[in-house]
Amino acid sequence: MNELVIRAIFSLPKILLWKFKYGGRLTMPLVQSFGKHAELHLDKKARVSIGKETVSRFGLFLRAEGGELFIGDKCFFNTHVSVTCLERIRIGDRCQIANNVIIVDQDHDYRASWGTYHTAPVEIGNDVWIGANAVILKGSTIGDGAVIAAGAVVRGHVKPHSLYLGIAKGQRPIKPDL
Repeated sequence: MNELVIRAIFSLPKILLWKFKYGGRLTMPLVQSFGKHAELHLDKKARVSIGKETVSRFGLFLRAEGGELFIGDKCFFNTHVSVTCLERIRIGDRCQIANNVIIVDQDHDYRASWGTYHTAPVEIGNDVWIGANAVILKGSTIGDGAVIAAGAVVRGHVKPHSLYLGIAKGQRPIKPDL
């Protein structure tokens, strides 16, 4: 029996628990392969859809608070990937996401009280590869077949079939007015 089938069998109790806990707010086939310490957190308004044959390694963290999180078919999440959704995040089919990647559709308003956020949807196309330690920020759109290099910070538009290194083109560090 291959490793993927064995991991899918061990993932079944976790998937059944999630389906029971979240009911119709979670759409996902039963055959998935989640590594140890995979976590899924949904509030009462959130919706999550995970496509077929998702594979994750250790420590996948998915959180949706009032938003819609969509993960396409045959996506791979390496160790310690974190996806936090308050509005909408869409990850296309066959995406490869390396370790320690963070994907968020919100940021904190540091001038306002705690718990004040600004949101904008994140769209990640099909066949995208995101390198280790990359951060995908609110309002980002990554086109089909794009490659995001390790350590990149993406805020904005990434063209299909392009390579992004470091801070995405056109982005400047923002000097806070403290």
